[in-house]
Amino acid sequence: MNETRILFVDHHEEILSRLEMLLQEENFQKAFVNNAKDALLVLSSLDVHVIVCDLMIDNMDGITLLQLIRKQFPHIIRLAFCEEKNLIKIIHYINNTDIFRYIEKPIKKESLIKTLHDAMAQFFLNRDKAQLILQLSQKNEELKYLAMHDDLTDLYNIRFLYQDLNNRIKDLAHTFSVIFMDMDNFKKVVDAHGHLNGSQALKEVAATIRAVILEPAYGVAYGGDEFVIILPDFDKQMAIETSKKIQALMAGTIYLAEKGFAVTLKASFGISTFPEDALDLPKLLAKADALMFEVKTKGKNAIGI
Repeated sequence: MNETRILFVDHHEEILSRLEMLLQEENFQKAFVNNAKDALLVLSSLDVHVIVCDLMIDNMDGITLLQLIRKQFPHIIRLAFCEEKNLIKIIHYINNTDIFRYIEKPIKKESLIKTLHDAMAQFFLNRDKAQLILQLSQKNEELKYLAMHDDLTDLYNIRFLYQDLNNRIKDLAHTFSVIFMDMDNFKKVVDAHGHLNGSQALKEVAATIRAVILEPAYGVAYGGDEFVIILPDFDKQMAIETSKKIQALMAGTIYLAEKGFAVTLKASFGISTFPEDALDLPKLLAKADALMFEVKTKGKNAIGI
């Protein structure tokens, strides 16, 4: 049997009986009730795709019920039975209550079946459209994520870094610190274990960084074996403490252990703080980079301030 279910609501039992007879050969599921209360019970317990409601039913007029259904079950296609004398009224409600179509009384089988099939087709068209919109939305979110993240480490990328910092430097009232971090002697790791394991080691270093910092702080894959860490609302001393924590965690971590190796890693750090060290972005980044380079030339595995 077709899984589509249509609910018919009419306070005239003879109308419901006639509907059941007219539709007995139709291959969709049917439910028949004569009041709003039972209609709402069916809607809360069964998956209904189309509802056909008389304008007048016990304890609640049909338009009020259809308005309620529109609010609580917006995916359901709503139809209304209408006598010819009420045609002007139903046209008004079609325009104001999003009723898909009306079915004129007395009911004619051919017209009834065509309208029901049109309503079912509209339901599945709406469903497919909603699914497509959801898929496109999810794909757009994925693309936004990929545009802002490094595909190896899953840290942010340089594009995000510059967008974010260009906004941050507009606010002189809020300090933030920048840590440049460059791996020491990383080429030896690549030479000893290969490029793939080198990439894996960088992923594990990124995990070390994430384990130390908390949002809104974030890490950036800056290129090669270099990282940048942004610490909003961190002064220089707080940035120094963060660098020391990363150093300590690196010192206590065995890298590439899952690959069967026992690699220890170290890094050199350089720190600059906004607005203390520079008011523009190039100078701020250059200062942290220069301090890190100075550490590299003086023995490595230290913090430049």
